[in-house]
Amino acid sequence: MNLRVEQRALVQSDQDDVVVLGPNPTETSFATTSTDGAYKILGVRPGLTISVFDMVIGADFVGRFATEPCVAIDFLFEAAGQGWLLDADGERLSSLPYRPGRIYIMAAPEGAVGFYDVPVGTRFKGMDIRIDTALWQKLGAADVLSSLDEQHALHVASGNGTWVGVLPVPPQLLSVARALFDSAMVENDDLAFEARALDIINASISAMRHAQVAIKTPPRDRRALQRVRDLMIADLSHPWSLEDLAREVGLTQKRLKAGFKVLYGFSVYAFLQEQRLLEARRMIETGAMSITQAALAVGYGNPSHFSQLFLRRFGVQPSRLRTTGAQQDL
Repeated sequence: MNLRVEQRALVQSDQDDVVVLGPNPTETSFATTSTDGAYKILGVRPGLTISVFDMVIGADFVGRFATEPCVAIDFLFEAAGQGWLLDADGERLSSLPYRPGRIYIMAAPEGAVGFYDVPVGTRFKGMDIRIDTALWQKLGAADVLSSLDEQHALHVASGNGTWVGVLPVPPQLLSVARALFDSAMVENDDLAFEARALDIINASISAMRHAQVAIKTPPRDRRALQRVRDLMIADLSHPWSLEDLAREVGLTQKRLKAGFKVLYGFSVYAFLQEQRLLEARRMIETGAMSITQAALAVGYGNPSHFSQLFLRRFGVQPSRLRTTGAQQDL
């Protein structure tokens, strides 16, 4: 196979061997694929491993995966396909689409088994943080696990003792996540890597706790608000209005505005703008589109206005980002 795999403990880690809590590309199930790219598994400390990967999926990248008892926090920068949780008999339970720009949080206190299917040619880029249950409790987050059920605001899938939640990447975490990825793939700075990893874990715990507060939102409203979130993410170029969204999910505009702010910490329009700008940045950085094409693809018909919003959000003009990305490709 063409997948370059590295597995090691950080220099400051008090461990000789890395205990891989999640999927391991050194296993036979990976060896038969024609997947190309890089996959690194880093032991941060006992009970905490982080995998970073940037792969172009080859033939037959489909099959089962298993994880030890842990909590997994996954960032996906580039992704497609889907996965499923499996029951004790190997039957598929809840499905989970893989989409970029989201954090996937899986709580598997007894371990989990699943099935994945990623289309050939897909670029799969991101990171997988795995914390074993003992370390999770030491971090003071045991109460978070006890609150996870189908009524939790972030819930998208569950079954066979495993819970999965999804949230869009908060703005404050995106730069940290990118820096963490670079420190593993490029810089090889172990101290910076560990610090960024702990920042992400802490922020994820806070996000899960914030969502617990939103449990007071009636279940029917939560489902409708989650539907609003998914509608906007699925079609960023659509000229969404509060009236259209409220009618689509059966809420009044007042309940939509108030409930969305409580559940996600953003107003509806602020959330939509954030997701549009994050997606545009991703497309510009990867060279997938020109600046004008990226602006149009996420719903901005005026490139000048788009550039102003982009500068205000990221502190850099999209043209500078495009130039930097092009130089890195040379």
